[in-house]
Amino acid sequence: MERRAFTYIALAMLVWAISGTATAGYYFTQYTIYHNEYRNLAKGFNTLSGAMGNLSEVMESISLRVSVLVSYGNGTKVWHNNTALPVGSTAFTAILSLANVRYNETSMGILVTSVDGFANNSTHGWFYWYRDTEKSEWILPNYSCAEYILHRGDTIAFAYESYFMWPPPFPT
Repeated sequence: MERRAFTYIALAMLVWAISGTATAGYYFTQYTIYHNEYRNLAKGFNTLSGAMGNLSEVMESISLRVSVLVSYGNGTKVWHNNTALPVGSTAFTAILSLANVRYNETSMGILVTSVDGFANNSTHGWFYWYRDTEKSEWILPNYSCAEYILHRGDTIAFAYESYFMWPPPFPT
């Protein structure tokens, strides 16, 4: 009986050793494969970076920075200065990237109906403005915020204002 127990224990330890060795070998092989892939990827990235110049210069060439004011109509005004966006972004994509926005698509374009829970109602709604730097004044466009394409250094504003005062006050 003792010999049989010893045989079973020895057999179990042999199975354990073989399966442990096989598992360790599998994971070592996987580690080697992924480590080599990482090194090749890093080498390729460094080669690409060297060919393209400084990575920050590359990023600047495909992005733009703007300043966005969100005025909630209750005295709360939040500036998002130096906001990075892809080239070709609009005032609409800017506010989408900064706040929780609801909107409707109308025949006249996108209409922002709510920003961070402040929703249009019978007395107030969301207006957007852009800053004309040459004239040093705010412009209230008569077209959708999805049509205003941003440029580097632009300043725009989304303001929750009353419909009863026209034009609405300039954002500050």
